[in-house]
Amino acid sequence: MYGVKRLGEWLLQKGKITPQQLEEALATQRLTGKKLGETLIELGYITHDDYYEAQAEQWECPYEPLHEAAIAQAQRVRHWIGMQEATRFMVVPLREENDALWVATADPNNVEMLDYLRQSTGKFIKVAFSPTERIVRAIARLYSTHEDPERPEESVQELEVSEDTFEVAEDVAQLEQIVQQAPVVRLVNSILLEAVERNASDIHFEPLENALQVRLRIDGVLYVVRTVPRALQASVTARVKLMAEMDIAERRRPQDGRFTFKSGERKIDARVSSLPTVFGERVVVRLLNRENVLKTLNQLGMPAQVEQGLIQLASKPWGMILVTGPTGSGKSTTLYALLQQIKSERRNILTCEDPVEFTIEGIGQSQVNERAGLTFASQLRAMLRQDPDVVLVGEIRDAETAEIACRAAMTGHLVLSTLHTNDATSAPARMIDMGIPPFLINSALIGVLAQRLVRRLCERCKEPTTLTDPSITALFGSSSVPAYRAVGCSECGNIGYRGRIGLYELFIVSEPVRRLIAHEADSEQIRAAAPPGTLFTIQQDALQKVRDGVTTIEEVLSQIQISAGQARAA
Repeated sequence: MYGVKRLGEWLLQKGKITPQQLEEALATQRLTGKKLGETLIELGYITHDDYYEAQAEQWECPYEPLHEAAIAQAQRVRHWIGMQEATRFMVVPLREENDALWVATADPNNVEMLDYLRQSTGKFIKVAFSPTERIVRAIARLYSTHEDPERPEESVQELEVSEDTFEVAEDVAQLEQIVQQAPVVRLVNSILLEAVERNASDIHFEPLENALQVRLRIDGVLYVVRTVPRALQASVTARVKLMAEMDIAERRRPQDGRFTFKSGERKIDARVSSLPTVFGERVVVRLLNRENVLKTLNQLGMPAQVEQGLIQLASKPWGMILVTGPTGSGKSTTLYALLQQIKSERRNILTCEDPVEFTIEGIGQSQVNERAGLTFASQLRAMLRQDPDVVLVGEIRDAETAEIACRAAMTGHLVLSTLHTNDATSAPARMIDMGIPPFLINSALIGVLAQRLVRRLCERCKEPTTLTDPSITALFGSSSVPAYRAVGCSECGNIGYRGRIGLYELFIVSEPVRRLIAHEADSEQIRAAAPPGTLFTIQQDALQKVRDGVTTIEEVLSQIQISAGQARAA
């Protein structure tokens, strides 16, 4: 929040530090890389309250230290903000002042919080700044008792307290414990940083009967990296939920949240999902690294024929291009790469996604919100009134979205989207199954890209080998095939693989194929009738990458099926 000069000048102006102390702190900061405020506190030149007061000055609002007197006064106004809202927005009610309600928050510019409180209380909201750790402690103190401030004559024992109330109280009481336990904070931070260093895509916090297991998904495979004692399970889970601005007190319903953190110079977006299970809440954190997602087409490992064909399809003024494959096969990465390839000042490109994973400059991106009634179909209708040249629909999930997308492609728009099918030639049949008339598919669909992800061999330790198994060599049409095998070294964590690469299949819709679609032909019929140059198969790409030592035959066969006939055709 602060630049070094801004904070230092403010502290000097207020007489909190001397120029010599500031120079010493700046010199120490250059060695440690810590923030100036943290350095001054560690050197003993300022207190935490001095630092927080400076932060409040930056927000241009008063500083609220949330001492006992303030919390006692807040008991009288806590009925204005419920416990769930307090934990959701990290806000504490302070006092009433005529038609205004004073609140303390760590984020005075949280527009969503301010709007919600104005509507729910009917009062004008005045804001004071307080650090997150004090907000959490205040929430724990404020809502841990079940006394009704409006009925002081009734004691806790006289009120009816249900089993559910005890469960909520237990969660809220943990808030203070979580913030005070530095080991828990360090543990969660170390897991996050380890996941980034190992290029993990997901972190799984999995409660077992006697422990909390932590697994990382690295290159599509899960590996156990930690086993946390059962006693720390609730604290670790609550810490992750707190970072994601989720309701810590709610443990019986699934929740979603997100947060951002930095690892060195890298900015990582984390999407968090919680799910109640028999032994406690299961939390999965998906890590989204801009460097990994925002790639160009030539960084994806596409065969030249596929890349050139896809670019030619995307250069057309209208039509629908689909990217198909299972969840986690890199479809979004391919679409983002394609958008960057075709964007220009002369094209109006709009997207509707669920969610928007990363923003691309020069493109209008919007997010689906089905809870608010904003579905892919309704948003697509609205987007078509915005004079787009190119429209990206995150996913075709239903017949309504598919039909609107097809009609948009027929009326002068280039439409990009994703679909779940096993291969590229299955896309027309899948759309027919969804209830889309064949004539709409014929008029709209111009091409389909199918893809899978396989692990890439570690360049440092891979070793040459020869494939001699007849069931495998038959795929290559030879009795022995030079290839490479995984070994394992310190560079790849002794796995033998490092990173992933795509296997691609490009299907260009031709006139003979359109006639088959009109008769609702299946995938095999379409594949057999595709004219030369209109179908580059995934089997071709897979076998070539095995020959080139990019991946192994074991990886390929774990993702796709190849028969000898398909290999010969490839």
